[in-house]
Amino acid sequence: MSVGFVEKTRNSFLSMGDIAKKGPIVRPDDPGECLFTLFRNDEALLLVTVINTEDEPVGLVERQAFFLKVSGKFGHALFSRRPVALLMDASPVIIDAQVSSSDFTALALRGQASDLLRGYIVTENGRYLGTGSALDLISASHSNAIASAASLKHSAEELRKANRKILRDKLFIDTIIENIPSALIVRSIRHERPVLVNRAAEHMIGCGRELLLRKNVDNIFCEDEVGHFLVNRPDVDQQGEAEKTLRNNQGHRRVVSTRRVMITDESDAPRWELCVADDVTEQRNAQHQVEQFAHYDPLTGLANRALFSSRLNAGCRKGLNATLLCIDLDYFKTVNDVYGHATGDALLRLVAARLRACSREEDLVARLGGDEFAIIWPAVPTQAELKGRAREIVETVGRPYIIDGHHIVIGASIGAALYPFDADSSETLLQYADIALYRAKSLGRNGFQLFDAELRDEIQTRARLGNELRAAIANDELTLHFQPLYTMPGNRICACEALTRWQHPVQGMIPPDQFIGLAEENGLIHDLGEWVLRAACREAATWPEHLKVAVNVSPIQLRNPRFVDIVESALQQAGLEPARLEIEITENIFVQNSATNRDILQKLGEMGCGIVLDDFGTGYSSLGYLRSFRFQKIKIDRSFVRELPEKGASSIIQAIINLAHGMDIPITAEGVETQDQWAQLNALGCNQVQGFLLGRPQPADSIRQHIQCAAEMV
Repeated sequence: MSVGFVEKTRNSFLSMGDIAKKGPIVRPDDPGECLFTLFRNDEALLLVTVINTEDEPVGLVERQAFFLKVSGKFGHALFSRRPVALLMDASPVIIDAQVSSSDFTALALRGQASDLLRGYIVTENGRYLGTGSALDLISASHSNAIASAASLKHSAEELRKANRKILRDKLFIDTIIENIPSALIVRSIRHERPVLVNRAAEHMIGCGRELLLRKNVDNIFCEDEVGHFLVNRPDVDQQGEAEKTLRNNQGHRRVVSTRRVMITDESDAPRWELCVADDVTEQRNAQHQVEQFAHYDPLTGLANRALFSSRLNAGCRKGLNATLLCIDLDYFKTVNDVYGHATGDALLRLVAARLRACSREEDLVARLGGDEFAIIWPAVPTQAELKGRAREIVETVGRPYIIDGHHIVIGASIGAALYPFDADSSETLLQYADIALYRAKSLGRNGFQLFDAELRDEIQTRARLGNELRAAIANDELTLHFQPLYTMPGNRICACEALTRWQHPVQGMIPPDQFIGLAEENGLIHDLGEWVLRAACREAATWPEHLKVAVNVSPIQLRNPRFVDIVESALQQAGLEPARLEIEITENIFVQNSATNRDILQKLGEMGCGIVLDDFGTGYSSLGYLRSFRFQKIKIDRSFVRELPEKGASSIIQAIINLAHGMDIPITAEGVETQDQWAQLNALGCNQVQGFLLGRPQPADSIRQHIQCAAEMV
């Protein structure tokens, strides 16, 4: 602790600016590689601030959260080129430098408990000054206390040096002693009785000084009371600094901190004992709360992500055997949607209790966030033991819950990985357990999956494929095929949907459903989506003016703040009218950041582009989306068309068509493969069809010839 800091704590309040720590800063558009470099070069670095060009903070990257997200052997390959904006906390806690640290601590304790688990950013005049955490607040409070103790020691030294003068000036002594805010008691070593008690001591003890100066302390207080502790001759272990929990005169338990200083006479013989005491109950309670919030989930009482990560990292560094179980609740979102978040919170508390009940004493049970839980089992069991335990957890969590009279049933999917047999680090272990968890969910949920060689090979394959896809995009090795859409009943081409094709040099043609998902995972979807958009617009500009081109857009693409500008640029460079471009989206776009995404779609609509809702009927809230946003077209999902001419499918399609016609929205049916399907859709009033019956996806050259032939036939 520096001398300047001590003087600051002695003479004025401690502001947030005083304890802010300068740290590295990055820009939102910087690649994720810079975060890897910063955290790798400084193991003690916990926080990195993201600022804009005006030096204003816009986000915060916390070390543990970052490595949990990008952990594993392939985390660098997957995230190094993603912009920092996608990896940061976009809603950090920001506090002005002039706010006192005590006010901020009190405010934080009255606010949301989860905010205490996060780092914070300190600003001065709106610009970045530094960062800190809850532990920094504790450290500053501790340093302040040390400075105060040093000040008291200094005062005691001065008191000893000025002893003769002070004794000659009784009024001066009384003035100082009475106005010291700490309780002060001076006890005569020779007579073993107090000879001086100030006003603060009277208040703390709850007894007048006249009684203290003439009565034996044993006749006034019990041994566990504050007065007995302060006035009585201290034990050897209470010399110097001491802290003890005692009862005050009203019976309330208080934490009292004392410092005892021996004052000698002219011959350096012990003459008086000076005891300075402070009631630090509130400070200790606040410190305890901060420590609890920093390590435990306030909703369930389980260990939080920070404590979980710390314990997992420590165990792996020591080379201790461990089994990591990652647990995700099945159908929990449905409970929130149907019964509300209060019921969801109650359910999480009950799940936490059940996980505790089926855990061992040595286990660490943690809630990582949302409906994600984890258990660190400090052992490597046999496969039979592991499967038995996983089955016990699945069955325990899957038993029905009764909450406010509601009968609720959920499930649990579990993924497990072993240290050091599967992974050589805590980050890799967590990644492998998480991968096993998602494999368990993909196999039907409510089950268990152990990480194995097959999953490891799959990760390596996807990492290699991701690198090859990045190269294919950069080297313009992808192609576009176009599938025509036809009006009904005339079967005239009205538009073509652009579909991406990747002819891999070794694996041959890779289906889009494999590499599109991969591109979304590793951030390549932005580059891939922009390439598709520009290529499709260039090709459509060569077609007759009445034909439109449809381009599918991923929800992730809308996270790019430049997306509207990219669309506008692609149209201008190709010389294509905006009205000839249809942007096809799915309902997933409205699941997250719905207001932001709706605003982007609104801007595209105002530009003149058509907004098409694809795969209609597969989501439970489609009608809500139709009411909240004006679409230019709806595409009926192929799963309904495939079931024609069954009565159930026919009735659903008729209802969708009637709804769309009532809202004056055209309807396109996807996946039309038979003449019977076409005839029934025509009878039901469908406006457009798309499918193998009339036209398969074709390369650009072929679709041009197809369009020309169709025009000549007309």
